[in-house]
Amino acid sequence: MNLQQAVRSGLRAARMNLWPGLFLQSIMLCFIATYLLHDGTQAFLARVGGIKQEVGYTFAFVSYMLSGALLPELMRMVFFQGWKPRWENLWNFALTGPFIGFMGVVVDFFYRCQNAWFGVGNDWGTLITKVLVDQLFFSPFLANLMCTIFFTLRDGRFSREVFASIFTVGFITGKFLPVQIAGWAFWFPAVACIYFMPPQLQIPFAVLVQTFWVLMLTTITERQARTACG
Repeated sequence: MNLQQAVRSGLRAARMNLWPGLFLQSIMLCFIATYLLHDGTQAFLARVGGIKQEVGYTFAFVSYMLSGALLPELMRMVFFQGWKPRWENLWNFALTGPFIGFMGVVVDFFYRCQNAWFGVGNDWGTLITKVLVDQLFFSPFLANLMCTIFFTLRDGRFSREVFASIFTVGFITGKFLPVQIAGWAFWFPAVACIYFMPPQLQIPFAVLVQTFWVLMLTTITERQARTACG
């Protein structure tokens, strides 16, 4: 796959996820409005933020592992496997859980760095700066790249051939770029909502966003796989 094909593939995936993505972003905006206008929601999130501050990076590790690794396997078991667990579900969680938890710690550390570099305000200048640094540097050169490499290796059973393939141009154009381009369509507005929240609530809100994102992507990818097989 060349660069032009990779861009077309990414844009096609972005269009496919457009309406589900807009729906999720609407949910996020409603959640923020509820946070700003409803005292009970503010009090509840204050308690969540207090727990996050007390346990530190452990909160990010556990919450990301549950939302990004356990939830997809539960989704597959309940909606696509007729409530029948398989060894593959346990295997996927055993492999993916620690990695996703680690990525949660990486994201938490990055958010802390952003707050130290640019401040904790939610004015337009601060938000735009954080979003651009996040989506133009952190996502393509670290977070999304690491995730694409990991899932490529996992799906290829960590074979020597698959490991060698991640150092090729084909990996960038065929695997990484389509995922990155499709992800930008959702995560640009999503991270703006995340950085709007106070620092102690950014990771809890990111976990909420990721939960909805995982629910959507799991449903789409499983249906695509079933259609292709059928």
